[in-house]
Amino acid sequence: MPANLNLQSMKIFMAVLELRSVGAAARSLAMSQSGLSSALAKLRQDLGDALFVSTASGMHPTTRAKELAAPMREAIQVIEQRILSKGRFDPATDEREFRLSLSDTAEAMYMPRALNAVTRVAPRVRLRSVSIPQPQLLRALSEGQVDLALGYFPDLKTSEFVRRKIGQHGFVVICSSANRQLVRDFSLKRFCEARHVVVEAPTRTQGLLEVYLQKRGIHRDVALTTPHFMSLPEIIAATDLIATVPDAIADAFADLHRLARLELPFRSPVFDSHLHWSKSVNDDPANRWLRGVLVKAFS
Repeated sequence: MPANLNLQSMKIFMAVLELRSVGAAARSLAMSQSGLSSALAKLRQDLGDALFVSTASGMHPTTRAKELAAPMREAIQVIEQRILSKGRFDPATDEREFRLSLSDTAEAMYMPRALNAVTRVAPRVRLRSVSIPQPQLLRALSEGQVDLALGYFPDLKTSEFVRRKIGQHGFVVICSSANRQLVRDFSLKRFCEARHVVVEAPTRTQGLLEVYLQKRGIHRDVALTTPHFMSLPEIIAATDLIATVPDAIADAFADLHRLARLELPFRSPVFDSHLHWSKSVNDDPANRWLRGVLVKAFS
């Protein structure tokens, strides 16, 4: 007949082994002596061994009991620390790496504040920014390859994921500050007459803008299409070209005095940014801590 072990029976075994007394073991486990004796009798039956022999000096372990001591102690530790424990996370000492999925737009928008907020309270924690195409992102979040996704991810609106709004953004135009005529008198006519740089990055925000313009019959004369936002400041500052970008990207370029920021000559489309995570990590202490830090930083 196979042994029917549980955590309590293993604790009884270890208490008798260490204290060499049924009475002392019962007191240490807050049990009655008769209750512990009955449990020990069942354990002996399940394991097919006397386990302990009563002697003048106390309960002496059999050879089988001595063999079981180490694996029984290890089994108790595994069950209590890795199965029953909810887990612990100490930001002051933890050295883990969190993987965040962001587009380059979202990285410019959120990473500076994320880094400042995290390193202030968790100096040894590391962040890794990863760029994953949206079709693969769902699987990466589900399987734990990514801890959180930050930004505009409309494909993540499923019951498998949780999301928290962290911001709402619109679009603005950036141009060279040397283009004084455009800066002084910007209009829809000038928007359509200007030559544009269009960023064709793997992010849905630019697709959102393109659909918005098409629906309203607003045409852009495109001089350059690029996959990179970060090259825009040098390109725009050195030419008469303009670019329509999320307002937070323009904010990231604000210290570059060779650029001017212009409001769109029509109502801007808006998009919400969210923090996304899988329901499978909803109660994970480390993930919950990071979400709290980021939500506070972005609010």
